[in-house]
Amino acid sequence: MISFLFPAFLAGAAAVAIPIVLHLLKREPEPRVKFPAVRLLKHAPVELTQRRRLRELILLTLRVAALTLLALAFARPFFPSGAAVGAAGTTIVALDTSYSLSAPGRMARARQLAREAIDRAPTGDLVGVVAFSDVADVVARPSADRALASAAIDRVQVGFGATRYRAGLATAARLVAGRRSTIVVVTDLQESGWDAGDRAVVPESARVDVADVGAPPPDLAVTALRVGADRIVATIRNTDTKPRETHARLTIDSRPAGDIAVTIGPQSAADAIFPQGSGASAQVTVDDRDGLQADNVRYAVIETASRPAVAVVTSTGDVGRDAFYLQQAVLASADGRAAYAVNGVSGSQLSGWDDARFNDHAAFIVVSTRGLERKAREAIAAYVRRGGGVLVAAGPDVDGEVVADLLGAGAALKIASADVKPEPRTLAPADVRHPLFRPFGVNAGTLGLVKFRHAARVGGADCQALARFTTGEAALVECGAGEGRALVVASDLNNQWNDFPLRQTFVPFVHETIRYLTSGRVHADEYIVGDAPAGVPQTPGIATLGDGSAPRRRIAVNVDPREIDPARISAAEFVAAVTKLKELAATDARIDAVQQEDRQRLWQYALVAMFAFVAVEGLVASRTA
Repeated sequence: MISFLFPAFLAGAAAVAIPIVLHLLKREPEPRVKFPAVRLLKHAPVELTQRRRLRELILLTLRVAALTLLALAFARPFFPSGAAVGAAGTTIVALDTSYSLSAPGRMARARQLAREAIDRAPTGDLVGVVAFSDVADVVARPSADRALASAAIDRVQVGFGATRYRAGLATAARLVAGRRSTIVVVTDLQESGWDAGDRAVVPESARVDVADVGAPPPDLAVTALRVGADRIVATIRNTDTKPRETHARLTIDSRPAGDIAVTIGPQSAADAIFPQGSGASAQVTVDDRDGLQADNVRYAVIETASRPAVAVVTSTGDVGRDAFYLQQAVLASADGRAAYAVNGVSGSQLSGWDDARFNDHAAFIVVSTRGLERKAREAIAAYVRRGGGVLVAAGPDVDGEVVADLLGAGAALKIASADVKPEPRTLAPADVRHPLFRPFGVNAGTLGLVKFRHAARVGGADCQALARFTTGEAALVECGAGEGRALVVASDLNNQWNDFPLRQTFVPFVHETIRYLTSGRVHADEYIVGDAPAGVPQTPGIATLGDGSAPRRRIAVNVDPREIDPARISAAEFVAAVTKLKELAATDARIDAVQQEDRQRLWQYALVAMFAFVAVEGLVASRTA
């Protein structure tokens, strides 16, 4: 099938009517003339009427063909292939394979809905299949072979990832083509599938339909596993509306190490506490045959050699002297096992560190900028851009102009000098739902007991205030910094400008701050499926990191506990979170068509044929005249 880059020029082919009309007008009956001397005609040249009429028809054909070829040349014909063929519609089935569909019979129901969506696709539509959880994969590219799409659906298996609608819709949107396209999302409509502020973008011509698999069944899940100095604590959650009883079984290095009966109230959680045994790794398992299967087990690393380190930048590098309270808060632990190691470093020492030394630390805490040269500041900025975390305590030893460089050139962070005259103030979280304050729960108000005497003015265009003082200034801000996270406290953390280190909220605040900064870093000893470092299988279990250039260490990979949240949204709310974009697919198809036409250059052949017909027409016309 042939297509045209500029089909409007085909209207020029209407010019072929001109020679046809002239030819018809020229066909007038010859007048009869009487010749009394008939004998004179014997010496006149005689041309047969039929031969002359044939030449005139050939001339007409040549002229019509020349005009037609000229119109074709301007219309730029080409033979389309691939994406340039957009006449047919496209139906893409986005099939949810997150582990919320791992309960018995759930995936079979999802496959059935996906096959029904394929069967309902309009005749002639191309059909394709996308499988998605936290990432999306194309398991069947759009084609007219519906049996191929159905076979791909049968091969899809539920995985260990969490629901992320944006990943599935973005992949499906890249596959739709044509003036009529449909994306059918087969899912259980979990609310957690949309992160805060998430919106998916699809072409304006695409219609989004939802095939609801149904609400997940009641579930028991091991949502956390914490290793202490003398105990291992597993948190088990029950989403059922009635109490549940189960047995939690501890295994250390594949050896049974404990079995505890646990009763969990309706829609609540309970802890199973085991005495710690010796070993490298632990796992806790519960029985739940009717619920989700992937969250029945959770893994943790026992060995302390893999503890991530936090670097504290002080004026001398002696953390015990320059930042005693901060050091003790980082090392403090209710179970006696510190979650992080603390390494002190001065600004001048930091200038000699290479990238590998920076990457050995999960986060940096800057309490002094004395001796912090430009090279060191640029190294910290590069570390944060790569995904690292930095906390700046804007106390008396921090220079605002120096700190601004920690987030890179052109950063919007601004720190002004602190007030000279003491002014009592307290702080309050701007949003208690933020991960920093969520562990405090209803007790977040206890942060307001901290008395601040001095505070710096902090902020910036790319900075968000997470907490404010009662005097109105920002007390804690988070600033954009590449792939990493940067937090700035508008006071010190060593009992000079405030009494925060003397309050019971100081230790949990420091721990949550470091945990927030280090989330996603390769130094953590626990990851969720989908966020594990490159080279680590995206399945729950214990994995080993490191090669010849770095020490080997163990990490735990677990399923995302948010996936067990039973909260759901409606199909209308789902579609409302989809943003329609002006037709970019048509632009892409247009570019592809231009490239194909440019490779084929059929217009050149049309012009050559037209000139050939014009030349032949000239020869025939000269002999006809």
